[in-house]
Amino acid sequence: MVALSDIIQEILESGAILVVNPMILETDPDDFLEHYGHIVDTIALVAKGRSGYTFYQSNSAPQAPNNGVFFHSFCTIGDNMGIKIDAFLYVHGDNFLSQNTDFRVVNSEGATISSYACPSQENLSKYIASIASEIAQYPITSLVLDDLMLPNKRACFCDRCRRIFAGKWNVERDFSFEFLESRDLLVDWYDYRSTYINQTLREITDTIKSQKNIDLAVVVKADKETESLSGSPEHFGQNLGELAKITNNLIIHVNPWSESFPAVNSPEYKQILNTLSLIEEYSGSGLKPSLYFWNINSTEKLNLTIKLRDEINAENLFIEPSLPHDFTKRRTINLGF
Repeated sequence: MVALSDIIQEILESGAILVVNPMILETDPDDFLEHYGHIVDTIALVAKGRSGYTFYQSNSAPQAPNNGVFFHSFCTIGDNMGIKIDAFLYVHGDNFLSQNTDFRVVNSEGATISSYACPSQENLSKYIASIASEIAQYPITSLVLDDLMLPNKRACFCDRCRRIFAGKWNVERDFSFEFLESRDLLVDWYDYRSTYINQTLREITDTIKSQKNIDLAVVVKADKETESLSGSPEHFGQNLGELAKITNNLIIHVNPWSESFPAVNSPEYKQILNTLSLIEEYSGSGLKPSLYFWNINSTEKLNLTIKLRDEINAENLFIEPSLPHDFTKRRTINLGF
């Protein structure tokens, strides 16, 4: 494993886009740009993290007690240096909102799923759109929406979600995942959930496009434990076909929860290539896929991601050198354990 400063340099020199989350990669904007600014063309900065707090002064969302001006400072200095900025905005993955009763996500057994906000809450899409509007006022090239999704396939079974679905399909409101399974209603359930994801994306897109002509991209988690891209509707409420109709920029987060990393041309590597081939189905709609990896902490891993990028002719390659601090918790939630 190479030193963090060295792998950051290698990532930047490779033409990949480094994702800087101040909660993970603790750095001062001035120091970072003084050290690496001469080799940076584009960089991705987290504007609102999964904590629910923003790294700039927001009129809509709470500001992070630490790093509260990180995005503002980094974005402003970077723009003055001619660096292109992509801004990351976490949507339904929001620790702050998840603690509010109105936004609580519940599983089939009635237990609260932490760290996520329920997409069926009407005010949520407006809330996120207002934050997106604030971020778009900065000199950014694109806005990347991460965690625009349900936490797993057994959510959300809150009273509101069940009431709306029960009314549409004429079933008792107190239904469970097993009930839907036994009545062959799971496909309808997955379709129902995805409508909220699509509506949220559409509201954000409409808000931004009326304000500024920038690209919007959606991160799709494609892990072998959740059937990769084909499992997106079932596990996370992400219908790729519908998302691609709203934005032609999808960022495939490859194997976020699989800790092993395949060797080039290994069976595991070929399996990743095979699963990514699903995006070819949407090529007719002008889809521009990109790839996203985290925990790229060695030259070997970096070279593999570049090879994958080139093999599928990906638009961009986004890389985080480290894992999030709450990796185990997030993995447990997303895999439905």
